[in-house]
Amino acid sequence: VQAGKPYEGILWVRSDKATPVTAVLESADGQRVYAETSLTAESGGWKRLGFMLTPDTTDKNARFAVKLTQSGSVVLGYSFLQPGPWGRFKDLPVRKDVAEALIAQGLTVLRYGGCMVNIDTYRWKNMIGPRDLRPPYKGFWFEHSSNGWGIIDFMDFCRAAGFLCIPAFHMGETPEDIADFIEYANGPATSEWGARRVQDGHAEPYRLRYLQLGNEESVDEDYWQRFKPMAEAIWQRDPNVTLVVGDFAYGRPIHDPFNFEGAPQIKSLAVQKKILDLAVQHNREVWLDVHVGTDQPNDPDGLGGIPSFIEALRRIGPEARFKVAVFELNAGNHALRRALSNAHAINELERLGDDVPVVCSANCLQPYRQNENGWDQGLLFLDPSQVWAQPPYYVTQMVSAHYAPQRLETTVQCPPQTLDVTAKRSEDGRTMVLSVVNVAPRPVETRIRFTGYSPQTDTAEVTMLTGGLEEINTPDQPGRIVPKQTVCPLSKDANGAQITYAFPANSFTIMRVRQADSSPPDS
Repeated sequence: VQAGKPYEGILWVRSDKATPVTAVLESADGQRVYAETSLTAESGGWKRLGFMLTPDTTDKNARFAVKLTQSGSVVLGYSFLQPGPWGRFKDLPVRKDVAEALIAQGLTVLRYGGCMVNIDTYRWKNMIGPRDLRPPYKGFWFEHSSNGWGIIDFMDFCRAAGFLCIPAFHMGETPEDIADFIEYANGPATSEWGARRVQDGHAEPYRLRYLQLGNEESVDEDYWQRFKPMAEAIWQRDPNVTLVVGDFAYGRPIHDPFNFEGAPQIKSLAVQKKILDLAVQHNREVWLDVHVGTDQPNDPDGLGGIPSFIEALRRIGPEARFKVAVFELNAGNHALRRALSNAHAINELERLGDDVPVVCSANCLQPYRQNENGWDQGLLFLDPSQVWAQPPYYVTQMVSAHYAPQRLETTVQCPPQTLDVTAKRSEDGRTMVLSVVNVAPRPVETRIRFTGYSPQTDTAEVTMLTGGLEEINTPDQPGRIVPKQTVCPLSKDANGAQITYAFPANSFTIMRVRQADSSPPDS
């Protein structure tokens, strides 16, 4: 808590007779009171008590308490405390420092999905209206999960932050309910669910363009029987919505689309063919979401099968418009080795061009020391008083800051399992970006040669992330592993421009070179 800053709270209480209740901000041991307010639990049914607390002391380890100051009995059904508008992002129920750190990461897309989507009670109609009146549900990782943050809140945040939002839904949503959602999100205020959106405080449509059905599903006949009626209901309400199939992973090359190994849940793309044919029938584009494991820098799990998966989809749906997205780079750690694996995966996926329009890394956020399910992989960590980035966060930030849309032909000669290289250029051809992952435990001395190219200056800008493979950032040392900027010299000879550079051990490096004119480099 911060001194002099107001905090807004809600209690739902029930009591047999009128009973005084005190809401308190205090030290962790309860010995010092920073702010308190007296409330009354009236007799009868549930009552909603709103209050405000303004502490007179700053304490990073404070606690919020509800107390009885005299004999009595009160049932607490719900409690909630958040900073006032001073500490929230654009008056949303989102910490301002967390939102600003996400924006600073350079994100352009957030996908709201994961295993909670696979729980049968995960339903969008339980996520609307006042947050303190929404029913909880039995979660995937934990027995009790709150709908106090749900799909609509996610969409509100993405709109405020300027991110493209892609929500995922349980495959048990009925076609009627999913069509109602499209009307809620995109429909006019004169429609039934558009009017409900306005009633909930959202006058303008969200103009949602992407929606995922399922998460890591077995794309089999059961999935198809659910997907088809939902897809047709969605497209009937808004034909501009692109649907994303919640597919899983393809670790090995696919030679026969209807009989293969290497996918954890299915051995055939027969249902994918039905989905592509349905999209052709309705003149729509569909995406398919596959996931990649990024625990190890030199061999991201599931990455190798993606090119053949794309090619197999082309063979079974030659008239279909489709993309393959990677909505989860997954790992069980948040150390530098995960960062390098993320960088390696992004490099390879960028080389696939427009076939892979989006790559996202799980998980976006992680509360410090509150992860109990083994997916210890947050890119951005937070505790009650601060937010700090982990090494994989900086990979996303580096790639975003040096975005270039056009890939260049690249030839790499080096020992196996050392350098992974992607080269790109800006749309105007003036800037070239080289992304290099060194997965070797030693520096690699290189000579980089460019053809058909005239440099503007005699140096290249270098941004580099390196360190020990198991190193992480902590609240006490949040800047242990961060990118560093430097420059390296360029030289020219009769064969063109070149750079001699030693890529550090265990490193991700982005090298940026500016050209003298708009003539693009050949390679």
